[in-house]
Amino acid sequence: MDRLSVVKVFNSRIEAEIAKSYLESFGIKTEIFSDDAGQSIASLQSIRGVKLLTNRKDLQKARRLLDKKNLSNE
Repeated sequence: MDRLSVVKVFNSRIEAEIAKSYLESFGIKTEIFSDDAGQSIASLQSIRGVKLLTNRKDLQKARRLLDKKNLSNE
């Protein structure tokens, strides 16, 4: 992927995974970044958040799709 931008920051990996699947069903490639010690300290997710990333060229479309489906937590 090209340069990545944050689409949304979620409170849990599960929320981010749902959004990732949804966006990928529209052909938007995404990655999840979560600094939670390799998922061994899940409580860090709620403190630091789980970032859903995509290419800059897909950023606005991805945000619109998530907002349309109410898959954002902002």
